[in-house]
Amino acid sequence: MNKKGRIITTICIVAILLSVLGTTIAFSALATTLNILGTASIDPASWNIHFTTLTSPIITGNAEVITAPVLNNTAIGSFNIKLTKPGDSVTYTFYVENTGSMDAKIGTFIAPLGPLCTGTGENATADAIIVCENLTYSIVYIDDGNIVQSGDILQKGQVNRKQIKLKIMYNSGDQLPNNKVEISGLNFSIIYVEN
Repeated sequence: MNKKGRIITTICIVAILLSVLGTTIAFSALATTLNILGTASIDPASWNIHFTTLTSPIITGNAEVITAPVLNNTAIGSFNIKLTKPGDSVTYTFYVENTGSMDAKIGTFIAPLGPLCTGTGENATADAIIVCENLTYSIVYIDDGNIVQSGDILQKGQVNRKQIKLKIMYNSGDQLPNNKVEISGLNFSIIYVEN
């Protein structure tokens, strides 16, 4: 290649480089960078629904408390009472509190289907029927007397609580059992879920 050919080739290479460089500069002048800046955090919600403030029982008639109930955060249990005649009753009151950060509602309320009565002695079956037909067991709100049930709301916060009354009563009736009758199957379960 002669000198003139080399000069033309050099000029062509320089022209191509200037053209590529010019396009890059033009593209850079037309480009824009967008930024999204920020932070996030998760503040975990708290869930704290529990029993509190179980009162001394209100006893009517000849009823007796054999074993006082044991209260812990999620259960009231292990109590034993004795009813001897129509009109006898034992009533407990307690609170259900929601000190968490979310409203709650009763998702499931499981009430006993009825007491299970087991008689003793020679008239065991008849005695069991008499007692079961005359026994009431209820759980209601103190403020309005409504029965505790699924869908009931318990608002969040330190002071949001509901006072509940649990009453076991032997109703008036003409018949009394001849012998002792044991009563079981009186358990309630209240399952709270997020509202």
